[in-house]
Amino acid sequence: MSTSETTIVDSGRPQLVSPLSASLGFSEAIADIASTAAERELTHRLPYDEIAKLKALGFGALRLPTDAGGQGLSLTELFVVARDLAAADSNIAHAFRNHLWQVEASLRQRDHPFHAHVLDLTRQNKTVGLSFTDSDAVAAGARPSRVLSRLEWDETRHAYIGSGEKVYATGNLYNDAFIGLAVESRAGRTVQYVLDRGEGVSDHDDWQGFGQRLTGSGTAAFRAVSVPAAHVYPPDPPKPEEAAPWGYTFHQVYLTNCIAGVVRRIVLDAVEVLRARGRNFYHGEAAHPTEEPVLQTLLGRIRAYAASSEATVDRAVGALQRAWDSYGTSDEYETTLAATLSAAEAKVVTDDLAPQIASWLIDLGSGSVVSRVGALDRHWRNIKVIASHNPRLYKERLLGQNLLTGRLPPTGAFF
Repeated sequence: MSTSETTIVDSGRPQLVSPLSASLGFSEAIADIASTAAERELTHRLPYDEIAKLKALGFGALRLPTDAGGQGLSLTELFVVARDLAAADSNIAHAFRNHLWQVEASLRQRDHPFHAHVLDLTRQNKTVGLSFTDSDAVAAGARPSRVLSRLEWDETRHAYIGSGEKVYATGNLYNDAFIGLAVESRAGRTVQYVLDRGEGVSDHDDWQGFGQRLTGSGTAAFRAVSVPAAHVYPPDPPKPEEAAPWGYTFHQVYLTNCIAGVVRRIVLDAVEVLRARGRNFYHGEAAHPTEEPVLQTLLGRIRAYAASSEATVDRAVGALQRAWDSYGTSDEYETTLAATLSAAEAKVVTDDLAPQIASWLIDLGSGSVVSRVGALDRHWRNIKVIASHNPRLYKERLLGQNLLTGRLPPTGAFF
């Protein structure tokens, strides 16, 4: 071959499934989920079967040590597999977020009986959801209620009885158990509990979002549910004063990681869209759209911006891994602060770029892709709904304030 010839190589091209997910046995499941995502979107078919298969494969237990029934993945590796899943269907990846966060919290306190119970459920390939009471009418500076309700002791049933509702109960449709805090009636103290799915638990698919429609983010109702005394535990011990106060960065990085997965799927769909186009514009320069210079250029732009988006999220994931690794050490405060700032930076960039990349997909396909049948509009809608969690506007301001004055991020669940 002469040096003037162009060599065609496969290096660096986006793939739906990473080598890591393939090595863990998720290739077939992820590919199947990807191939049916548009159909689920169009028919509003909730992914019960798909999520059940992932649970059976151990997706919810990936972070457990191998001797505890898991795969012993690092936090960084978990995000690799989760992004592959988000590329297949961001609804399903999103539905696992609360469970995966609780696993992280429990891995840090394995000797606490509440967390040991959560890890045991995880070992059984079960997933846990949340039953905290939420409110979407909270004044600025206030916080939603942290309790399901009072847990009243019932001598007849020899169990605690409680009631309440959880709005925006992401993933609860698919979970096997639920956790939360409550005031225990006999001693008047706040306790933690684990509630198995059973009588009195109902989930309503009443989420009206224009994207992420299949995450099970509706209302979870708990009506006179029974919690055995053995499943009621003391609260976590208070954190040491020197501990880092930012405890929820995982949530934000996980959501931004989901968007990175959607962006990767856009690249893969863009290739198929261009290949499937049978006609070029009459004023084009090539007979077939795949040979049209402006369309090749736009595909290249989509690829480049998508790669940059993934790299930005990888930076935040790496910072979160370093924060995890420093837990309980003298470096914990600084690494955790760096992680929350990095998460904010990644969100600002990704929330801005990802919808634009989704719009370019429509530009690439033009009138050939606006049919509802292909459901390609779901990418933009899903990105915007995921991004609406914890608005980037406040993070942009905080990042500027931090540079100017050293102001620290808030310590609640939005940073």
